[in-house]
Amino acid sequence: MTDKADTAARFSKQADAYANSPGHAFGNDLDIVAAYAEPGLYHLCLDVATGPGHTAFRLAAKASLVVGIDIAEGMLARARKLAIERQVENVIFKYGDATDIPFGPDTFDLVTCRIAPHHFDDIPGFLREVERVLRPGGRFVLEDSMAPDEPEICAFLHWLEVTRDPSHARSLTRDEWRRSIEAAGLTINRETIYNKEHDFADWLARMDVSKQVVSEITQRILTAPAELRSALFAVAGDSVTLLRDRKLILRADKRL
Repeated sequence: MTDKADTAARFSKQADAYANSPGHAFGNDLDIVAAYAEPGLYHLCLDVATGPGHTAFRLAAKASLVVGIDIAEGMLARARKLAIERQVENVIFKYGDATDIPFGPDTFDLVTCRIAPHHFDDIPGFLREVERVLRPGGRFVLEDSMAPDEPEICAFLHWLEVTRDPSHARSLTRDEWRRSIEAAGLTINRETIYNKEHDFADWLARMDVSKQVVSEITQRILTAPAELRSALFAVAGDSVTLLRDRKLILRADKRL
């Protein structure tokens, strides 16, 4: 189980890195999230685990108000600074836990959560909170890392994630996500599996991984079975250049 205070501290420290990360600030996956959200002019939106606010800012142009919540105060401070720099006035950022969302029932037309739930210890609790704060007929749009179905590849990727960032809890498979979302009272109606590539050095640096750990990770990848390496990585000589993973992006509606 991850410690929330430790997670908050880690991500507060890396707020600038995530604010400047092209893979978080831009990308076709963010385009898909925005398209699935389909916010309208009068919609009240909530972005859970907002980080430096990339998703919240993307929604703001078509929403009356977007609220971004996060447990990392450093991320919230960075998001507020970006809002001022970009002159975005209909986004607010406040402290909030994904499993204890600080708003009443039936409040939001739209809830989003992008590339964060693999840090959550209680996915069912998170989804119950999403269902609770959504208005009947409201929309939930999720993007998160998707665990591979192949056990060996899944285990290796989990080891890599935890070694890079001990606040990583677990990525769910597609089927696990679908079952959990339906159990929470939400109906899935759109879904995309998105193949994403990460510059490996940047991916490690974003969590300030030490040189020793980078070396250990690299050696383990280079000596892994060829099938596993080709599924997850691009390698040039003695260097790992790319990490490949899959993101599950889906939209679900709260039942009327």
